[in-house]
Amino acid sequence: MIYHYFDQDIELIYEIIELVIALNLQDLKQLMPLYELHEIAAIKQKFHRSKPVFGFLGATDINRLIETIETDVKRQFPRYYDELLQFLDELEEDLHIFLKKIHQ
Repeated sequence: MIYHYFDQDIELIYEIIELVIALNLQDLKQLMPLYELHEIAAIKQKFHRSKPVFGFLGATDINRLIETIETDVKRQFPRYYDELLQFLDELEEDLHIFLKKIHQ
């Protein structure tokens, strides 16, 4: 899907994926302190910014889980956060593998 959006510009794709790893994934992996401070609006904002990114990466499971958590962050966040972290770790690993392949 990413090739479709960026017309197979390998360098641009590489840079974008590096940014996704450094910003979006790391941002979502660090949500627990916000939850503990009851910063629900900040969590929703981070989710909102990340969904389009995961959409163009084809990470529909992550988006579905984010949407589930968003329905009631106070209750759903602690219930699903570990699962979200697992999905994020898997995506990060896949993206690193992809980066290695396109940069050989």
